Amino acid sequence: MMKLLAGVEECDKQGTATGNGHVAGTTRERQGVKAAQEDGKPLVAELTKENDNPASPAIKETSAFEDEERMRRILPFAEAPEYLQFNPYILHGYRGYLTTKLCLESIFWWTNETINIWSHIFGWMLFLGLTLYDLCLLNIHAPFGDKVIVALLLICFQACMILSSMYHTFSCRSEKDYWCFLSFDLFGIALSLLAIYMSGVYYAFWCHKELQEFYLITVLLIFVVAMLLQVPKFNVNGNVKLLVFVAWAAYGVLPTLHWSIAMGGMENPMVAMLLPRVLGMYVISGGAFLIYMSRVPERFFPGSVDYIGSSHQWWHALVVAALYYWHNTGMLYVEYRLNHGCPNNMRL
Repeated sequence: MMKLLAGVEECDKQGTATGNGHVAGTTRERQGVKAAQEDGKPLVAELTKENDNPASPAIKETSAFEDEERMRRILPFAEAPEYLQFNPYILHGYRGYLTTKLCLESIFWWTNETINIWSHIFGWMLFLGLTLYDLCLLNIHAPFGDKVIVALLLICFQACMILSSMYHTFSCRSEKDYWCFLSFDLFGIALSLLAIYMSGVYYAFWCHKELQEFYLITVLLIFVVAMLLQVPKFNVNGNVKLLVFVAWAAYGVLPTLHWSIAMGGMENPMVAMLLPRVLGMYVISGGAFLIYMSRVPERFFPGSVDYIGSSHQWWHALVVAALYYWHNTGMLYVEYRLNHGCPNNMRL
């Protein structure tokens, strides 16, 4: 997690050298490719060099084909790019340096990233379908504000899924791209967390606009601060970034307690119905985070869950489950409010 939070800084700092000058002749070009491989540089840098004395089209086509075939090789941990060697318990299924074309093609390969990519592609499809379905239903009798909140919630969930899939697809293009797409992935997580908070506050304090506005502004400010801390020029310590995100996640307890007490506690049927679901959201999310951080089960079975069943794949599945669970909780709240209106016994 520390590596994830510090990754944004690397986005601006790192660059990959692609060699200097022109290469003359096919022999020298292949020597350049070999030298780039030995230095750990992407093959794509050498493949795009201009040739001063080009060979025949047939020879160049054959060479390009051989290079692509070599790049398609699935690697063990020891041969993977160093920046991808962050989980020593995943021993096989790595991609080497790939071009953009091969990164897209690798979506359909069988690697240790395949399920990571497709789990959130399917997650995006799920939330896209829910967006269309919910807005069609809510268009019948819900106020405009409800439609906006539901649309924003599901759009943020879709953005989280898309940015995650992009990170896992293009992380092998270069080390610079790895850090940049990792920062996008982090932004998607923060965006989904913002959507969860804002929708929860909107519905919880629906009948009390002052409290609703206070908590909405507070949550939005914390989001802005958390994002500003990721800007590389501020050079914020990774521990501070982690602390801010943990504090942001924990902050949700405050409006939850305020809401449940103001509504009369568990004696209120709405609190009795929805408070367990809010706690369930914390349990699912917390469990997912613990699995991700502890690297279970691969920690106990190195090499056995490289392709199916690794901690990151469980993390992905539980994230989709948590977001879907929260969406359903919001729909229950909307239905209850539409059927029962606002109570007159809230204690502020």
